[in-house]
Amino acid sequence: MELAKKGDLIYIPSDVRLVDKDEFGATIDYILLKKPANLLVVGANNDAYEVLYKQKKWFVEKRNTYGVTYD
Repeated sequence: MELAKKGDLIYIPSDVRLVDKDEFGATIDYILLKKPANLLVVGANNDAYEVLYKQKKWFVEKRNTYGVTYD
């Protein structure tokens, strides 16, 4: 998959963990998706995308995501 950029949608399957991190990169909260979701990318770093989910920013590991195709 090509790397997603800010403004792209990505597909995240169920049972994938979304994490919230503090300014030092330490995990302060997490949730496990119960259903698959298409989420908006609002940022990225080397290993993770920053996405919006339920009006909050979360990080998801890039290896757990898939691109969304526009047919």
